[in-house]
Amino acid sequence: MPRGSAPRVATTLRTDVDFRGYSEWKAWSAESFGAYTPETAAYYDAELARTGLTAGRAPDVLELGFGNGGFAGWARSKGFEYVGIEAIPELVSRGEAEGFRVYEADSAWTLNGLGHDSLDLVVAFDVLEHMELADVESLLDSIRAALRPGGRLLARVPSGDSPFGRASHHGDLTHRLALGSSAVRQLAGRHGFEVDDIGPPRMPLRGVGIRRAARRAVLLFVQKVIGRIINVAFHHNQPLVVTSSLVFVLRKPRIAGR
Repeated sequence: MPRGSAPRVATTLRTDVDFRGYSEWKAWSAESFGAYTPETAAYYDAELARTGLTAGRAPDVLELGFGNGGFAGWARSKGFEYVGIEAIPELVSRGEAEGFRVYEADSAWTLNGLGHDSLDLVVAFDVLEHMELADVESLLDSIRAALRPGGRLLARVPSGDSPFGRASHHGDLTHRLALGSSAVRQLAGRHGFEVDDIGPPRMPLRGVGIRRAARRAVLLFVQKVIGRIINVAFHHNQPLVVTSSLVFVLRKPRIAGR
C-alpha cells in the first residue's frame, strides 16, 4: 500500500447522516480505543478466515468506518498493513493518538490516496447501512479499483433477509439502507465482483472459554433450527440469512475483464 502517495483512486463513503453524539451513544471512549477482548479477537479471526486471506504475507487492509478501533487494534497485533477512515473527527483523533494510520473523511466522506490494485482486503463492519444505495454503488466501484485481483471486500450489515434484522436496522437513527442476500448478489453482479460467501456472522467456539463456548453451541443449534423453519415456511426453502446481521465476502476476479 503506498504511503504518502499522490491520490489516484477516490474511495468514497458519501453520506449526509448526522453523527452528532454518536460516540457517546455507543459508549466509545478514548481509553478503550483500539482495545479488543479475546472473544472479539476470536471473532475477527473467524471472519478473516472466510475471506481466504489468512495465509502468506501480511495483507494490505483498508477499514471503512473504524469506529472505536477494535478491528484496527486486532489488525495491528497481526502485523497487517492497516489504514482506516472515519467520518467522526474525534475518533480519527483518537486513532492518531494511538499511532494508527487513519484519515478523516470530509463532508462527502472521501479519502484520496489509494492506488489501483493496492489493497488485499477492504473491511466494512456495520457501515454500508448508513449510506444511500447510489452511494454504496459508487463506493463498490472505487473499492473494486483499489483491490488487487483476487482481493476481497468483507462487510457486515443488518440482515434484510430477517425479521430479526429489523431491531438492529431501525434501532439506529443513522441507518438508511437495508440489504438482503439477494440484493448483495445483485450489487456484486452490477459492479464486477464475484460472491465468495453470504451468511450469518461467525460465532467461534474456540478461544472464548468453556462456558461461553457451550452457550454458543446451544445458540448456534437454536439459530439453525429456527432459520430452517423460517426459510421453509416463508421463503420457499431459500437459504436466506435470518440472523440479525449478515456478513458477505465479495472478490475481485483475477482474470482481467471478469
